[in-house]
Amino acid sequence: MSSFYAPNSPRHGILTARGRAVGIVGIVLVVIGLSIDQRDLARIGILLFLLPLIAIAVVAWFRPRVRAKRSLAPVRIPLGSEAVETVTVEHCGGLPLGAAQFTDVLPAALGQPGGGSSTIETSIVPTTRGRFTIGPVMMRTVDPFGMACRHTNLGEVAEVVVTPRIVDLGASRELGAQGFDTRSSAVNAGRRGPDDAMVRDWHTGDSVRRIHWRSTAHRGDLMVRREEQAWNPSVVVMLDSRARRHAGTGPNASFEWAVNSVASIATRLTTDGYVTYVCDSAGPLTGDLLETLVDEPLRPDATLGKAVESCQGIDGPAIAVLGRLESDDIDDLVDLRRDRAAGLAFVLDTDTFVARRFRGTVEQAEEHEQALTKLSDAGWTVVPVYSRTSIESAWQQLLGDGVAVS
Repeated sequence: MSSFYAPNSPRHGILTARGRAVGIVGIVLVVIGLSIDQRDLARIGILLFLLPLIAIAVVAWFRPRVRAKRSLAPVRIPLGSEAVETVTVEHCGGLPLGAAQFTDVLPAALGQPGGGSSTIETSIVPTTRGRFTIGPVMMRTVDPFGMACRHTNLGEVAEVVVTPRIVDLGASRELGAQGFDTRSSAVNAGRRGPDDAMVRDWHTGDSVRRIHWRSTAHRGDLMVRREEQAWNPSVVVMLDSRARRHAGTGPNASFEWAVNSVASIATRLTTDGYVTYVCDSAGPLTGDLLETLVDEPLRPDATLGKAVESCQGIDGPAIAVLGRLESDDIDDLVDLRRDRAAGLAFVLDTDTFVARRFRGTVEQAEEHEQALTKLSDAGWTVVPVYSRTSIESAWQQLLGDGVAVS
């Protein structure tokens, strides 16, 4: 909680429309009175002319002395939630508070500014992630006749940090069907013994050393070994932050969908005990993930090479949230998938996030579809994402082996 006093700002006021009208009428009466030798009329005009000047002096020198206190400063809230900040104004002397109105300055991305005479309650409903400044509180003092007003900046502001939207994805135990090690599968592996193994179909990018020859001979297709000797809690989450691969602006842009999904997935996995490594197109994201994603920008990188390189040496499945794909991306994604138990991908159809006139070319759309097919053939479980796809539904599709890509 912070408190602040009205600063010693310049003592001046401005005329209201009523004050200007009274002053003009006064001047007119003075001119008319002198021109027709009506001194009483001229005196009335002089009085009317002086009234606005007196009003300016009143609001400049006899304003209320106040102290204001904020209830939440600073505050950190996730996108899509709501918070209420209360500013309480205490009277410390001078004119009564009835002569003043108070307004809290609020960025448009956080909602509508609040106002009041002694207590200001501001509903904070963020629509965009980022760091925003609330305040300062402005005091508007008006003289009793409403002819002059004065705006005073009460100083001191509060920072509001809006983190990405966190969607509840439920427990991640269902990921065992996608090749993730879970606590229950680790226990079962211990019961089977160190030499037992599970097998799955061979995918492009799997090491030859992992081929299970007995199962291959039995089934007639290449099968690879997926040993479960101990629970591996590591998961790699990759965010495609390349500016050229996203579309749209504001909170409905494809990149914002990607950031929110990465934040939700990482939060879910971390809650379930996984050690989550998150990287973007420029490399690993360090520190508090949500705090880092608050400032996550679109980057000029052309490839995913830096992201894949930063994940080398980190075991565990990979989850990628990708923008529009090109054929050149497949090699990097195959490298990321190699020797991992699973590779899961949300692939955004960025053309659906913008109006038709802003969409890519037909050739780019065709290349994207071809890349989806290659990515699926390389062993990735792929879920195409459109502008109306919710993070929850995309996650459920991912748990259900994705969507067939042909």
